[in-house]
Amino acid sequence: MAEAKRQHDWHIASSVMALTAEINRDRKRRRKPFKPDDFNPYTVTRSVPVKATVEQVAHLLGTRFQPRENDSPCPKSEPDPPTSNC
Repeated sequence: MAEAKRQHDWHIASSVMALTAEINRDRKRRRKPFKPDDFNPYTVTRSVPVKATVEQVAHLLGTRFQPRENDSPCPKSEPDPPTSNC
């Protein structure tokens, strides 16, 4: 419960800090507006996943990627023949 109160207090304080920083922000020096998360130490930032191809990942792992030469990737990729419901 104490941890939740501490996080709540930081949320309020970081909102006030962001508002103060935004009021005094020089728009020529910093184009991106301030957010409360910029001042909140409890905010968890998630890294953006990097888009890579299978060949690039294989190269990073030091292996070779050899795609299979199958006609269909799986047996269920072919549509079933229509059936009569009469």
